[in-house]
Amino acid sequence: MNNEELETQLMLLKNAVVSLHEHLAPEFKTRDLVLLKYGFTEKEISELDRYFMEIFMNKLKPTKKEFRKKLAEIKGVPELTAEVVKDVLEGYKADGLHTNTINKILK
Repeated sequence: MNNEELETQLMLLKNAVVSLHEHLAPEFKTRDLVLLKYGFTEKEISELDRYFMEIFMNKLKPTKKEFRKKLAEIKGVPELTAEVVKDVLEGYKADGLHTNTINKILK
């Protein structure tokens, strides 16, 4: 199997997982499902995790707008929708990660 075929198979698998999730349990969120749904790469996930650690270590209190801007920067896009930001935050929160920080951002 060449790289193109492998990429196609992985894309189909990703689409199947996201579709099953949305149809069978749309209210069920996890960090991994949300990041998969929005196509985060391993590098982007690492950057996001580092950002959460920076927030925690430096006791920062980013607003939702600041977080949205940083998340778009990490994804390398000009802007992300409020839905994407909320989903990402809720995915992390559902897994019990950075809960206090996320609650403050979501306010």
